[in-house]
Amino acid sequence: MKPPTILLILVICFLYFKAISQIDDKTKYAMFCSACDNSSTAPNYVVVTVKNLNTKEEKEICTEAPFLSGAVDREAGTFTWNLNCKKYKDRYFEFSNDSALWNISFDLYTKTDLDNSAKSINIQNIVEQVKSGNLTNKTFTGDRKEQIMFAHLMFNNGIMMTRGCIAGNLCNLTYFKSQ
Repeated sequence: MKPPTILLILVICFLYFKAISQIDDKTKYAMFCSACDNSSTAPNYVVVTVKNLNTKEEKEICTEAPFLSGAVDREAGTFTWNLNCKKYKDRYFEFSNDSALWNISFDLYTKTDLDNSAKSINIQNIVEQVKSGNLTNKTFTGDRKEQIMFAHLMFNNGIMMTRGCIAGNLCNLTYFKSQ
């Protein structure tokens, strides 16, 4: 191969992998704070890392921001109902209380489940549709697990998702723009 051809292939590969890459941690933290500040009846989903102190299992999960706040309260034995995102810049939580873990659906899905879900949809296409304003909501007819895994994938790609306040299966999608 000629050097310009190799260079062209490298540029195309770089652009391809950049296009499918997830957003950075700074943006995820800003999204997390935005979700924690949302006190409406249509809560945002957030992606956080959680360690089950009983089993030592640690994994990235998606849950609704108020459910995470409730889990923190259950673990601490308090009832503040307001999660201060500044205390959790790394979006990392540890729980030993079974009701706290249950509150965030810690065992709802595995990394393998999430990977299989990612393979079944065209994430980049969905992100582009949301960015352009052509996709603003999605209705889920399957189980709750499908909806939460979708929210997990969207969050990691810069899309904020809120659960509808009436039916719960109609979710709004917005591209997160950092200030």
